[in-house]
Amino acid sequence: MRPMPSKAPAPHTPALPAGIEVFRAGTRTADDGSVHTITASDLAAAAAAYDPAVHEAPHTVGHPQNNAPAYGWIERFAVQDGVLQIAASKQVEPQFAELVSSGRIKKRSMSFYHPKDSSNPKPGIWYPRHVAWLGAQPPAVKGLKDVNFSEGDAKGAVCFSEPTTTTEPSTQEPDDMSKELQAQLDEVNTKLAAEKAAREKAEATAAEAKKKADAAQAESASFAESARASRKAGFVSFADAQVEAGRLLPKDKEMAVATLEALADAQPVEFSEGDTTRKVSPAQWFQDLFASAKPVVNFGEFAGGRVPQDGAAKGKSDAEIDKAAQAYMRQHKVNYAEALTAVTTSFTS
Repeated sequence: MRPMPSKAPAPHTPALPAGIEVFRAGTRTADDGSVHTITASDLAAAAAAYDPAVHEAPHTVGHPQNNAPAYGWIERFAVQDGVLQIAASKQVEPQFAELVSSGRIKKRSMSFYHPKDSSNPKPGIWYPRHVAWLGAQPPAVKGLKDVNFSEGDAKGAVCFSEPTTTTEPSTQEPDDMSKELQAQLDEVNTKLAAEKAAREKAEATAAEAKKKADAAQAESASFAESARASRKAGFVSFADAQVEAGRLLPKDKEMAVATLEALADAQPVEFSEGDTTRKVSPAQWFQDLFASAKPVVNFGEFAGGRVPQDGAAKGKSDAEIDKAAQAYMRQHKVNYAEALTAVTTSFTS
């Protein structure tokens, strides 16, 4: 039997790990130059109050005014030792996760709704607005651990990222960075597309090989079944011939056929016969033995309903003779041939 093709391994989908640090408690300077002190208690309140059903903070590139485009969504925040962390993310773009996990973009920065902002989903706390992933732009909060693998115009949004040294307006920097990261995303997307195409080709090849193997197995099974049926038909024909010749009793026909079928699967036997060595299958040897044996009874002399001649059983049909022989065999504990001889003798005497 041919070995079945192995199943292709499931593709690995990049994902962001839990525990990504995004903000540390302390006094920070926002992008607009304002200074804010955010305590560990403020961060704990922000994490506890965060509700994606009210406002779901996205993963973004840079600090876009409209929180778009989103490369994933933050499911939960947590605070540990005064550091705000992303506890879980969902629906993260595989290309974006690949860039993060490969270390091609490491830095990130936090954007909050100010507690007194009228657009704050939950006034009175520093509510998370988005997490920005940064390329060349350094984050305002230094000392965050690297990741192991950065509404209309919101007036009260407070974004913590350091301005870069440039003569161009600061609003252009995220756009330039977005273009750079988008080019990286396109590169990763091309790589993932090539991997997907190769995987699909391998799966198609494996499926075709399995289809051919199944067809060959089905054809082999059909051929074997046909061969078994043809072989049994030959054994039945042989048994019928032996019954007709008187070498096999009718009652033993089914057993003879079953025995031949069992012997047909046995290995050929080799034995000496005079000066030669003969190799024959047990089933063939069994048939040869039967074919060369002397008849045990000649049913041809007993035509039903007719009076037999030359001393045969007078006026008895084959069925009557067989019934009488069976009864005699049971009563006197003799074999069928002896019983048959006894009853035919009694019929003709």
